[in-house]
Amino acid sequence: MKQLTRFGVAGALCALSAAVSGAPVNQDFEAGLSGWTVLGNVATTGPTTVVTYDPPAKNVFPYQALMARLVSNDGQDHGASTGNYSPPSNTTALDAFFGLPVGTLAASYQAFNGSGIKQTFSGSVGDVVQQRWNFFSTDDTDPQFGSNDTAFAVISGPAIGNTVLIRLMDSFTAGASATSGWNPFAFTLPADGSYTIGFGVVNGGDNYYYDAELFLDDFRGVPEPGSLTLVGLALAGIGSLRRRSWGRA
Repeated sequence: MKQLTRFGVAGALCALSAAVSGAPVNQDFEAGLSGWTVLGNVATTGPTTVVTYDPPAKNVFPYQALMARLVSNDGQDHGASTGNYSPPSNTTALDAFFGLPVGTLAASYQAFNGSGIKQTFSGSVGDVVQQRWNFFSTDDTDPQFGSNDTAFAVISGPAIGNTVLIRLMDSFTAGASATSGWNPFAFTLPADGSYTIGFGVVNGGDNYYYDAELFLDDFRGVPEPGSLTLVGLALAGIGSLRRRSWGRA
């Protein structure tokens, strides 16, 4: 009975850290951007603060120590120090980066510029590729000017056909100077083979100083109450076993 308890505790802990078969590598970004290809303003960060048009600024925390941070300004100065609010667009390069026909992001999301991240991996039919994402709408959304920044996912591979473009969230949906909070993304692979998964965020309708941000982290995401409870029970079980062992010593 004691052995079964030990195995149950070990199983509970392993279930929390198990990886999905066929999934991309380094989805928790604890190894920086290793395994990923990026375009634009993409980096890894620990806990950070996102400044929005309307205060207060908002804090965001990774699942472990690091998460990926994509900013829709593609790394260009949008008037923060120079007053130049008309940098060149990079949507053509972003279309090519994701394997999309030229003009797709501009037509779909009124994109002016943005940033992206992608990875190619081998998967099997039925594998579920997952990722956790958090979108920050930092603008003061104004329908009059059509300012609507967008976060999206793309995936391509066998039995999919053309690259699939999936809207995750936009500024109008999230609200002015708002965050979506951590959300799950999941896609079931339709066949065996090589796939490319990607995520991006773009400025839509403007190229102003306040840019949308997209954070990515391990598909298990920020610890939820159920997971924390499971960890607590597992640790409590370990503690109980140790106390019994010490009592017999």
